[in-house]
Amino acid sequence: MSMMGRHELDDLQTSLNNALNSLRVAMDESMLSPLSSQYGIAMHPLDGLDQPTPVGVYKARQAALACVAELKNLLQHPFEKAAESTFAMYDFATVQVFVEHGIVDRMAKEPSGISVKTLQSELNLDSHKLTTVLRHLSACGWIRETQDGIFAMNRSSRILLQGQRGRALISVPGNMKIAEALPRWLTHPEFRFSKSPEHTAFQLANDTTKPFFEWVKNDRNYLDRFAACVEALGEYVTPGILSDYPWQTCLKSTIVDCGGGTGSLAIALANKFPVLRLVIQEREEMVELAEANIKAHLDANSVPGTVVAEAHDLFSAQPRTGDNYTFMLRHVLHNWPETQAVSILEKLAAAAGPKSKILIIERISGHYPDTHIQLEHDPANSTDITTSASLITEQTLLNSSSRMPHALALHLLCILNCHERTLDQWQTIISRAGLVVTGLYKLRAYVSVIECRVIHT
Repeated sequence: MSMMGRHELDDLQTSLNNALNSLRVAMDESMLSPLSSQYGIAMHPLDGLDQPTPVGVYKARQAALACVAELKNLLQHPFEKAAESTFAMYDFATVQVFVEHGIVDRMAKEPSGISVKTLQSELNLDSHKLTTVLRHLSACGWIRETQDGIFAMNRSSRILLQGQRGRALISVPGNMKIAEALPRWLTHPEFRFSKSPEHTAFQLANDTTKPFFEWVKNDRNYLDRFAACVEALGEYVTPGILSDYPWQTCLKSTIVDCGGGTGSLAIALANKFPVLRLVIQEREEMVELAEANIKAHLDANSVPGTVVAEAHDLFSAQPRTGDNYTFMLRHVLHNWPETQAVSILEKLAAAAGPKSKILIIERISGHYPDTHIQLEHDPANSTDITTSASLITEQTLLNSSSRMPHALALHLLCILNCHERTLDQWQTIISRAGLVVTGLYKLRAYVSVIECRVIHT
């Protein structure tokens, strides 16, 4: 091994040890119980979606996972890496089998494990085929084989049970064929350089000329599943949004959640800050879903009208105008190419008053600035997650701990022709719309809050 190779391995070992030691200290300080992945299915407090991960735990866990990913890159044989990518489609397909054929729900009733012969008898599935499927799931860390042909759930597989958020992610049909269309899309004679949402891998996969949002509204089953998936992704980052942005600065205004989906963020804000008033704006076909979500999940003690839903097109003039409104866009602008993103923000700039805030909640790709713009909040409200307790660099953290947001960005590219954006690219769009950045907030999540105001001359 070369000196450089030894140095890299030494650095990663030191970094991983530092990160794990920091994790132990942070978990002890937060009075968290030890983690266990393989024994039992009890939910650990860190698995919840209702509270943010403690700052020290968040930072140390992120660094440790980045070290593990880099160690795998360093140690794994390149041929094995190629083989894993070649057959990666079965990672998703086996999870689909696990969920859609009722295996995970049946397995939950037998914490000590259930045999493939019992599953064959009860679910009418071939035990020989099922054994290979379940062993692949075991290799992926979803379940464990306790004895030959007997499989049991672990802590991770709990997220796939009926009613859990992980189940919503994998229940959207058609993703495999969209991914299969990616190579063809990149060389398509008409689509290859197009920025149009009508020229994507989605159109090729589904043999349609309609853009995604036009196509989806005619299929209620798909719409419901897609909405549940989007809501699950939103809820994953919601605790960081609620905790790491100073919402007390918005108490005197009504928050308009533009493109707010089924309203999960608006409802969470209202439940945590009861004095807030919120409006969910969405396409007409989504309003009914949002109203049902408000009825089901808004605190029963809330004042009537605390959260309301209304139909509105992002590209139409914003009807709510003046200083009494704060406008919020979470996971909206990444759905659109630059021209459309600028247009959406211009509509809000025209409606906003001099004191209105426009909050863009999105992932910032690439390097993050070392300092934050801070105007109206105490520095303690802004969480700096770039300072690592290890030798691992910030760029390594960005690359190695962000597989999920990178995969999400790729999927959105394939269905909407939208792109991840660096901070400079976000600032360009914001400036073109007549806005200026007044605050930048890192969160305990893969998204940040970019706070803007109108440039008034």
